[in-house]
Amino acid sequence: MMKHRPRFLVTLLFCFSFVVFNTDVINSAIAEQKAVANSLYGKVTDTIDASGYTYAEVDTGKVKVWAAGPVTLLKIGDMIAFPTVMPMKNFHSKSLNRDFEMLYFVNGFTQDKTTVAAPNGQIKPVPAAQAIKVIERAKDGNTIAEINKDKNKFAGKSVRVRGQVTKFTPNIMKMNWLHIKDNSTGDDLTVTTSETVKLNDIVVIEGKLGLNKDFGYGYLYPLIVEDATITKKK
Repeated sequence: MMKHRPRFLVTLLFCFSFVVFNTDVINSAIAEQKAVANSLYGKVTDTIDASGYTYAEVDTGKVKVWAAGPVTLLKIGDMIAFPTVMPMKNFHSKSLNRDFEMLYFVNGFTQDKTTVAAPNGQIKPVPAAQAIKVIERAKDGNTIAEINKDKNKFAGKSVRVRGQVTKFTPNIMKMNWLHIKDNSTGDDLTVTTSETVKLNDIVVIEGKLGLNKDFGYGYLYPLIVEDATITKKK
């Protein structure tokens, strides 16, 4: 009986290692699946450059779809992916004089899970917002939590909020769009402006608060600050 114990222990150790390895593989696969859940991937079948955008037709293997992003060097046959969080149904492009049944506006075209195709065909890491810093309340302003709590009181009035830029999307429907966060809540605040900011900038935004704003094309916002002026922290 004692002679077989070492072999038994080796077998048991192997089985344990196998289970741990497969658990890691499964967890990695689940994480990867979540990462691409809100994106489409396929082959470029047509491209058009117009008015500061690159329009790309992509064959996913099931359907052909169009996406528009920053001017990017794409070739027919390239394999790319892009997020589907900004769909525009029945979109008419004045510059192309063309109607799209569905057009996705994107910040960039992803060539794999960690890089994006940037203007002039350069490759750069996908930017990610840093951890939210300690955000001081704006002078004579409010926090995002306060605005969410008393949104009906603030509706239609000018609000002033300091926050960190967690997302910036330029030139959508003739506006620049950004999201800011502070330390008062996990929720962000959507803002439209004509000004330009960078990811992770600490800014003070001031504009009129709108509720349940429907811009069409799938753009529906329960809470949004419109036409905001922006002051950057030096």
